[in-house]
Amino acid sequence: MEPLEPYTTGELASLLDAPKQLVRKLLNALAGDEKIRKKEPEPERTIWIREPPKHECPKCGREFEVKYFHPIFQAVQYCPKCGTQLRREG
Repeated sequence: MEPLEPYTTGELASLLDAPKQLVRKLLNALAGDEKIRKKEPEPERTIWIREPPKHECPKCGREFEVKYFHPIFQAVQYCPKCGTQLRREG
């Protein structure tokens, strides 16, 4: 699952080539562990969303999430609190 991309149970079952009931059980377990979000906009429709990964700055210890706005900007470069460079380009 791509972070912040919504998926239905049927879509994920199709991608995994697995029964919807099994996929729903696994997704509910992940939602219980707060690894993904679960939204139910309609009684018979569930949307699943994977949260972006959390990062911790090795210098100041601040935890933060990376929000994915565009595929090119997916990599964390600097800590938002202290400015420590977290990943070098190229």
